[in-house]
Amino acid sequence: MTTKQTPEQLTKLPSASDRFAAEARAQAEAYDSIFNPVELPLEKGGPLLIPPHPDLGMLDDDEMDAYTELQFERDTQYEREPDIYIPEQRLRDPKTGEETGVVLPSQTQPGNIKVPYRWADQADGHEKGQLVKPAWSIRVVKTAIGESNYAKLREGGRSSADVWRIWSRQMIEVNARQKFDSKSDGGSMDLAPVPPPDSE
Repeated sequence: MTTKQTPEQLTKLPSASDRFAAEARAQAEAYDSIFNPVELPLEKGGPLLIPPHPDLGMLDDDEMDAYTELQFERDTQYEREPDIYIPEQRLRDPKTGEETGVVLPSQTQPGNIKVPYRWADQADGHEKGQLVKPAWSIRVVKTAIGESNYAKLREGGRSSADVWRIWSRQMIEVNARQKFDSKSDGGSMDLAPVPPPDSE
């Protein structure tokens, strides 16, 4: 036998929109927790707050500008492998083998940046072909946390590798949540992958 609910009881029942809102808040908090700065304990001095990897775009404005400049330097001033020439291609129908009339023009793609990174040209302070120092992995960390915090990191018995370990764990968690979300709602959030550091 079913009991009738009073209007007051009915208003207290959670609606579908309430449930969706609660789930959305929980999901947002979960993502926020991934992107929060992480405390890195030091042997000397207090813990250091490590921000998420710069590719996630969550640095302070000055640090983000510095990271963009660092990327621009890498793309324009570091030595590359020879350019790759791709000749003109005429597409064919896979069933008939006949040309479709679509022609992809020839193009030249710049070669990959040589690893470990080295300078493409001679300039103040370095020679052509000389290794870029400090290594890329160290420069990214310095850019993300700032020179003074990097000094604290080193004085506290830590290195850039400790920061990269934090970033790698964060990205594993982000990717895991991304896969879970894409299975649950058919969508996914595009995030930049954490690039591997160059050889030191």
